[in-house]
Amino acid sequence: MAKVATRYLETHPTKLIEKGFHPDRNMVSESLFALANEYCGVRAFFEEGSSLPSLIGTYYNGIIEKALEDTPNAYKGIVKRGHFTINSINFLKVRIEIDGEVLDLGKSKIQDFERILDMDDGLLVRRFTWLVGDNGVEITFRRLLSMTRPEVAYQSISFIAKKAAHLNISFELDGTILHWGNHCYWDRGSEFTKDNRAYVYETTPTTNQSLLSLMEIQSSWQPKSSETEEKRAIIHYSGDLEAGKAVEFERFVSNIAGKKRLSEEQSLAKAKPALEKACRDGFAQLLLENSNFFAESYQKSLIEIDGDPADQQGIRFCLFHLIQTYHGLEEDNNIGAKGLTGEAYSGHAFWDSETYCLPYYLFSDKKIAKNLLLFRYHTLEQAKARAKDLDCVGACYPIATRNGEEACALWQHASTQIQPTSAVGYAIQHYMTLYEDDAFMRDYGFEMLLEISKFLYSRGQWNQHHTAFGYYGVMGPDEFQVMVNHNTYTNLMGKKIIEYTLGLIDDSKYRNESLLCKAGYNDELIRDMRTACGAMRILYDEKTKLFEQHDGFYDLPHIDVDAIPPEEFPLYSHWSYDRIYRNDMIKQPDVLMFLFLYNQDFSDEIIRANYEFYEPRCIHESSLSPSIHSILAEQIGKEDEALSFFGFATRLDLDDYNRNTCEGLHMTSIAAAWMNIVYGFLGLRSERTILKINPRLPSRWNSYRVTLHYREATLSVEVRKDQLILHSDKPVQLYVGNELLHLDGEKTFLR
Repeated sequence: MAKVATRYLETHPTKLIEKGFHPDRNMVSESLFALANEYCGVRAFFEEGSSLPSLIGTYYNGIIEKALEDTPNAYKGIVKRGHFTINSINFLKVRIEIDGEVLDLGKSKIQDFERILDMDDGLLVRRFTWLVGDNGVEITFRRLLSMTRPEVAYQSISFIAKKAAHLNISFELDGTILHWGNHCYWDRGSEFTKDNRAYVYETTPTTNQSLLSLMEIQSSWQPKSSETEEKRAIIHYSGDLEAGKAVEFERFVSNIAGKKRLSEEQSLAKAKPALEKACRDGFAQLLLENSNFFAESYQKSLIEIDGDPADQQGIRFCLFHLIQTYHGLEEDNNIGAKGLTGEAYSGHAFWDSETYCLPYYLFSDKKIAKNLLLFRYHTLEQAKARAKDLDCVGACYPIATRNGEEACALWQHASTQIQPTSAVGYAIQHYMTLYEDDAFMRDYGFEMLLEISKFLYSRGQWNQHHTAFGYYGVMGPDEFQVMVNHNTYTNLMGKKIIEYTLGLIDDSKYRNESLLCKAGYNDELIRDMRTACGAMRILYDEKTKLFEQHDGFYDLPHIDVDAIPPEEFPLYSHWSYDRIYRNDMIKQPDVLMFLFLYNQDFSDEIIRANYEFYEPRCIHESSLSPSIHSILAEQIGKEDEALSFFGFATRLDLDDYNRNTCEGLHMTSIAAAWMNIVYGFLGLRSERTILKINPRLPSRWNSYRVTLHYREATLSVEVRKDQLILHSDKPVQLYVGNELLHLDGEKTFLR
């Protein structure tokens, strides 16, 4: 693998620490130190602004806009106007001036710079000494998003001057922020200031949404003046700093995002009580609530590694951002590929939510996992409309979306990738296998699966001789191959999901004649679907044990991926689009992906043969890639490769392997890092009713401990060099290796 790490942060098990200022890594730090609470996300931009490259970004889950105009095309099925999560009011903006000099870390002289993000409570602290003439002013910024009061945010700025100095500081709500630096997607509503309070209210032009940011400044100083401009509200303070005496300003903010537009009055009616309670309770209470929230969340999904501090920091970083980004706050939220940390991928959610993110939530909190699936139920009608756009029936889930509609204007992805639809079907099956939630299946799952399977059948075709069924003109998970026939992942997943649905139709517990009729099912359709599944073409060679990725893959020109220079990554930025397609280089696991999802259906011999054939061809251009390779490498005994890929997966953003952390974090890679430990080193397999683990201890670790929530039980597994310690607070069955164990309490095994 040609990619290399760039490491500049301190190694700490529960904190991100930047010692000394790294201006060349400024936008990377903005992503790494970002805060979120599912409701809102804020990049770690400097509140005071700077002349350094920066993305000032504040985003709200579900607040979106559409492109200003249609993309001109005359072809049916191609998206004409996409949608995206928009950059919103900067409620942390300040302007700081001391003795006539304006603070700008791109120009100002500073020393003793330090930035710390505590992953135990979500508090971000930045401090440094600003050298103003012969004076030194210690400045400390603190920032917090409340995890328990999602609309509430907090900021404090304190000053201690070595010598007396004059300070001018302005606190602003700035609603003029440009999305991608070129357009503000907000219409003016109103602005207001009075004493130490201010608000800005705005609306979206086409999506009928709203946002109000209300702030209160608390300080021993009194405001000097205030002003409003279009989409801006500013409160000014001015006074003298005494030598050695601290002066602090606190800003409490209440942000009310109206996914369905709220009037100014309605927004204020929500914002004022939240703000006033936060001001009364104070920062210490908000911090305590955050600390308790994270402690409870970590308790549900704890992973502790003894023996490698970098690995421990990496997995804590991943868990922290998973908790920040999504914890089931609302049923109509999903997980954007960048979370709420940047504008790359336009805030869209992909099929990664079901295949990479869902497993973490399945084993931490059933309700959260269910809410993630309910997003797809609530957008079922949009998926049905998309299927019609593609001349099919049933429900086709979009490759990229924020509101359930297809947002990707690239036809080669939006019109040929079927895996989002099969992934939703797989996720329902996975959820039901673990929880046997009959109410969910009756109320939501069965209807979704009927429409999903109907689409999967209608999108498939018979060959000319009517001897084989499959998918033509598709793009599988490997996005470096387009318009291929019989992609094995697509064919196999289609077969699996349709067969699962047919099994439910045959089960009197779930069969619902009303829903069958609504979805257009009859005996003839059911019979035809069974026949198609039986004839699904799966490109497998019994002799070599290899699955061909798609028809004709073996004949593609070969390229040595290790010979590609590191400076040519990411390839999308350095190679022409069509050049990427003209060889056997793989972007991310394709065959290996279904070998992971349905792992227990395949022998280690098959997995080894396919791993050894496809791994050398994979460039890992996708953040989804390294974890799957690590899991399978560990399964077949390639520990060195497994550890190498694990380090890549867990620290992909921390060490900026793909040279694009500046754009935002790779949320699905972060979820995949959890899978990497749990499905890789712990050896969890969960696609059957009874869980199976097969723990292994990596050679560079002394021990590790994993906590899983399974059904009603909290299951703890500690793997040491000489012992395996299992504990469950309630009776549970699981396989340890091939031995079925009935666990109730604690059991210790010699390894």
